[in-house]
Amino acid sequence: MWRYGSGLVYRLRYWRACREAEPLMGQSLYETLLPDDAAKRDALFASFPELQQEFESISRVSNRIKIKTDDWAGDLLPGLAMKIEALEHSRHQRMAYALAFSGLAVFSVLIYSVFMLGGETVHGPTYVKQATPREESALSQISTEACDLVALGETERAAELLESAINTHPGDKHRADAILTLADIEYTYLQRYERAYEIFKRLEQEHRDVFEQSWTTDKRMRMLTAAFPDAFEPLRELEAAAHCEDPLHGYENILVNYPDKIWAEEAMRQMSRLIARESETDPVDTVQMLQRLRNACVHPVALERIDLELGNYYCDSLDAPDLALKHYAQAAASRHIALAAKAREALARLE
Repeated sequence: MWRYGSGLVYRLRYWRACREAEPLMGQSLYETLLPDDAAKRDALFASFPELQQEFESISRVSNRIKIKTDDWAGDLLPGLAMKIEALEHSRHQRMAYALAFSGLAVFSVLIYSVFMLGGETVHGPTYVKQATPREESALSQISTEACDLVALGETERAAELLESAINTHPGDKHRADAILTLADIEYTYLQRYERAYEIFKRLEQEHRDVFEQSWTTDKRMRMLTAAFPDAFEPLRELEAAAHCEDPLHGYENILVNYPDKIWAEEAMRQMSRLIARESETDPVDTVQMLQRLRNACVHPVALERIDLELGNYYCDSLDAPDLALKHYAQAAASRHIALAAKAREALARLE
């Protein structure tokens, strides 16, 4: 359970700021913002430096992504510019920017490494995209009240209030956002993963368009689905690792227990974030990051899992099979049967 207090209040304020800033951040990657929008974005950056750091990080990566002239003989830009100009003030355009920003964020993460280095921890609040300010409704007001209750530590009461309001306002235009907020409260603050799974499924079934707009929502649903057969125990282990006295050691234990599962990937992402923050390592240098991660571990299975990741990166991203070979061979000698099998499959592909 989260420790409530000023930290939680800040997270809620940050959450709300992200809902306003993310579409503007996405739009400014493609064109100059209107003065009012630029001022609003800069004010949010001033209040929450993390947002500006994330934006600058993604901007650096986006500037490296260029289409070679030889790849396309035509010119799509005039047509695209006309479309964008025609939709400049529409809600759909702003939502498109939000989606583009989310997609670019994911792509930039893949360029950084196999880790998701930016942003909050895996168990932080979902940043629900709200493209433009909308008229208040009964359900949106109750959603705000629920967030305030969470900030006061009355989280269960917040969940009960919001769920009751969702059920009694079936036609409310902000119903999808309210369901997503309820799912986040259950997942993030109460860690009632069974309930979170049910609510995310409800969102997917009743408001699929909203469900598909959030990459974080999709990721959490995949995590919940993967944890379902084990009664969500792996998610509880990740949560415990994030808040234990030595998070690196906690995540290493997850690497050891689940080297061939999605939980190992998540543990490495979180470990890499910790190491990057503590050592000020450039996250773009994936090999250096993986080597630092390996040096931080002591258990043989954890070391072998990172060797497998290094082999994959050398082979798939750097096209350097000779460098991948050594790491695959070390992982193939693992005493963990499933991990060794994955490494042997990779070695077979190199032959």
